[in-house]
Amino acid sequence: MSKRGNQLDSILSPVTRDAAPKPVPERKASATPGSLKVMGMSLESINADAEELEALRSQMASGNRVIEIDPDVVDRSPFHDRLDADDGANEAFEALKASIADGGQQVPILVRPHPEREGRYQAAYGHRRMRAAKALGIKVKAIVRNLEDRELVVAQGKENLDRSDLSFIERAQFAAALEDRGFDRATIGAAVEPNKGNLSVLLSVARAVPADVVAAIGPAAKIGRPRWIEFTALLQSPGALERVRETLAGTAGLSADSNVRFNNAMAAAMAPAKTQKAAAGPQHVVSAQGERIATLERGVKRAKLVLQEPDFAAFVAERLSALHAEWRTKSDQ
Repeated sequence: MSKRGNQLDSILSPVTRDAAPKPVPERKASATPGSLKVMGMSLESINADAEELEALRSQMASGNRVIEIDPDVVDRSPFHDRLDADDGANEAFEALKASIADGGQQVPILVRPHPEREGRYQAAYGHRRMRAAKALGIKVKAIVRNLEDRELVVAQGKENLDRSDLSFIERAQFAAALEDRGFDRATIGAAVEPNKGNLSVLLSVARAVPADVVAAIGPAAKIGRPRWIEFTALLQSPGALERVRETLAGTAGLSADSNVRFNNAMAAAMAPAKTQKAAAGPQHVVSAQGERIATLERGVKRAKLVLQEPDFAAFVAERLSALHAEWRTKSDQ
């Protein structure tokens, strides 16, 4: 086979061959000149390569043949449906990797030829199997089909639905991302959630929880629809979002388990709001002549008034009761 044919086999190696290659019949000696003989052999080789390539393209288009692909030439789907994995997901990935190492890859992934980069592919589903194959240094079994964007996201979503593979918030984020990319509700429903009411809830939660908060929490596989809806409602309370962000940015957001991070964020959202904030700095009180006569320092629970002159402090102290009564009268009005 030509050099081109060898390169093709190194990227796309069929798992099974349709039939063993037929033996090449012996050629009878002829009186053809040597130069013409070489030219004829070259043309024959080129034609054979072209026929093989065309047959391979036909098999790939039908999607009925499993082949092996170098995982380094396969990119993720352009429509991301997963958040960064936590320790629980990493344990599951290690188990998958061990299973493939022991028994081989049982289920092929689905890919399409990359629409913009020749010689590369995009995965519709099977991203974890692809990662496992790459980590093991082996080729990944794949079905190659020519898929439009809509067909790709529907196949990607159907695989997730069949395997119950995504958490609630990952499904919500995936639905919102598809809507942002211009897909209609029918396509999003086919890919994420067929029930229109449930799909509306997914989109509402995705729109209500800021992306940075979702990213900080992670997939939270054990947290379902009711708690995310409750969390969404709590975020509408004054100061709740700020408290959640502070919590996730602190030690409570360092837990390796995203379910724990969600619980910490929920607790922060439920915490009572601060009724008063401390002033940015001390407030100076000046006289009509511009002289500083007092300094007021305000805290969350108390305030401190420092008077510059002791005699003036005694004068103010004598009148504090009357001033307090006047303040109470105005406050009650």
